[in-house]
Amino acid sequence: MQSEKWEEAYLAQSQDAALGRMFRGIIHNLSGIIQVFSLHTDLSAMMLEKAMAVLEQMRQTGPSPEVDGLRDLLARRADSLSQMQDKVRQSQQILQRTMILPELTLLPGGVPYTVNSVIETEVEFMAADSIFKHKVRKVVTLAESLPPLTRFQLELHQIMHILLTNALDAVRGKEGAEIVVESAREGEGVGVRVRDNGPGLTPEATAHLYEPFHSTKEGGAHPGLGLYLAKKLITRCGGGISCESSPCGAGFHLFVPPEAVQA
Repeated sequence: MQSEKWEEAYLAQSQDAALGRMFRGIIHNLSGIIQVFSLHTDLSAMMLEKAMAVLEQMRQTGPSPEVDGLRDLLARRADSLSQMQDKVRQSQQILQRTMILPELTLLPGGVPYTVNSVIETEVEFMAADSIFKHKVRKVVTLAESLPPLTRFQLELHQIMHILLTNALDAVRGKEGAEIVVESAREGEGVGVRVRDNGPGLTPEATAHLYEPFHSTKEGGAHPGLGLYLAKKLITRCGGGISCESSPCGAGFHLFVPPEAVQA
């Protein structure tokens, strides 16, 4: 009984932490977008200053090669405006994701979502880690036409974050680091695979993979509890998790059951 109470308390605390982490990820992404806006605002100001100078020359001397120079300058700045438009669309998508966050605590159900949207969001949020963003090659292959899910959204966000964090820890500091994420339809459910090209797991680590407080690394958000939590959460969803390891890396397979797909 005491063990069950401890586990439930820890799961509840981890869900609160997951929501906080997601908000921090959103803020991180918005901050990056604002920096782009700031850069292009400065460039636009420089463009206007240059254009005004050229126009003044045109006024004084009549038609001249400066006209062509101004045309080229404006064309280059038009490309920048296209980038800004792309960033506006990106910010809209990120802000749209914030609309689902209040629903995540409604464990029996919520608004429809897909496993792919969970993967995309968590990969995007992991970019807050500069190593993940700049030093790791990400290969994300998402199956098309996956069925919408209506349950266990917060659990899947937590699990995906744990698996991506474990993969990053495995390749941190490695030349040619790579993390592969795949989704696929598996029967009536959905499968997710997260693989890294790190050193793999030792037999001892594999034997105690899902045991609480057993870890081969120090520190972290869930010292010795990450995979334990992941297994607890996917079991709550009615699914399963498995691991394959070799000296070329480790991979985790997650199965999201039909219960999550069905209303």
